[in-house]
Amino acid sequence: MGNNSQLQNIHVLIVDDEKMIQRLVYDVLAQLGFRQITVASSGRQAIHLVATKPFDFIITDWRMQDLDGIDLVEFVRKSPESKCPHVPVILLTGNTEAHYVVRARDAGVNEYIIKPFAAEQLVRRIRAVIEKPRPFVVTKTYRGPDRRHQDLPPPDGKERRKQRHRPEPSES
Repeated sequence: MGNNSQLQNIHVLIVDDEKMIQRLVYDVLAQLGFRQITVASSGRQAIHLVATKPFDFIITDWRMQDLDGIDLVEFVRKSPESKCPHVPVILLTGNTEAHYVVRARDAGVNEYIIKPFAAEQLVRRIRAVIEKPRPFVVTKTYRGPDRRHQDLPPPDGKERRKQRHRPEPSES
């Protein structure tokens, strides 16, 4: 991941109502070389912060007392008050069922981490949003990162986007 001087200029917002998770995430970021780290203890506090100044990425919990992480992501993506509608968002959650993953994806979450998680998992997701950012998509019904992590054809083999010519692999 970039050198420490680059990371020092990246402003991160951590949003979690659990002090232990706040500390874990903060410590991981600090060890990586991040220096501009803001911590919010609630979704409402986070909304106030993103309406006040831009962030380079957000790490948020899903379930919080006052306002959940999905509400925060929807504010960030859709509200005219958001100073950072295109910011990458990493969501921390205990929700493992597929419909939760789909809901988070549809809200515009970039990365999804299941609790409990290891620091290495968080580091991998941070690397992904910094080193391999996905294109941002804005349509009438969706604002967020391109939902496809890789440029692969869909599982059913029917490409609905314009097909780009790809040379066939050569035989050796």
